[in-house]
Amino acid sequence: MVSERDRILELQKYLLSLGISVNIGKNKARGNKGVFIRKFNNFRIDISKDVEENDIMSVILHEFAHYIHYLSDKNMSSLNFIFDDLTDELKEELIEITVKNVPKDFASALYSQKQCLKNEVKSLISQLKILYPKFKISKNNYDIEKKFDYPIKYLVKYDRIKYQGRLYSIEKLNEYNLTEVEELYLKIKSKHRALKRLCSKINRLNKYYNNPTELFARFVASYYTNKEYTEQKAPRACYYIKKSKNKYIERLNCIFY
Repeated sequence: MVSERDRILELQKYLLSLGISVNIGKNKARGNKGVFIRKFNNFRIDISKDVEENDIMSVILHEFAHYIHYLSDKNMSSLNFIFDDLTDELKEELIEITVKNVPKDFASALYSQKQCLKNEVKSLISQLKILYPKFKISKNNYDIEKKFDYPIKYLVKYDRIKYQGRLYSIEKLNEYNLTEVEELYLKIKSKHRALKRLCSKINRLNKYYNNPTELFARFVASYYTNKEYTEQKAPRACYYIKKSKNKYIERLNCIFY
């Protein structure tokens, strides 16, 4: 029986025959599990040294799919090279396959963190409005801000700053002889910044997982490592990859185990 390591070696040899060098465990793959790199007419796939052996095959196939996508569509901006019409049903199939590969604990933690931050902001605002009823979350509160002297005034926009060799930060507000209103206001501004950063991270994550080339790559990795499951979950997408006349897709169809 062929071992997983033998399969990986065979795939590595096959990709090398196509002019794609594959480095496994030699670097951190730019912080990802794997990365497809193209430079002029040279192609390379790096697999992070943090990837476990059981996942290496899937990651190589994922990056190889990016190579196929690039050859078929240099912009890698659509899936027209394989799907004649990317219907809502087809896209839902691809997203379902993608969701299976999403690190759910990681995504769940981000949304939980977002909700916690929103609750903290809401609580701080309630406390501040008791002391300062004129506070408006949607407007700049100049009546409060004009009371801050520098360098504390910098904390309206930044969580920490270094001024004349001394570090000032939101975490040390109790050291700056501020009123309760001023402390609450600075904490709200800080929490808003944290919430904005977190929302940006979530948006980037959503954009990444819904990106056409990522949908295709995750579908390919799933199809060639667990064909039965993928045909059950994405029958339309599997039909297209089977009947495709794209010459580069044929390079995928050469992979059998």
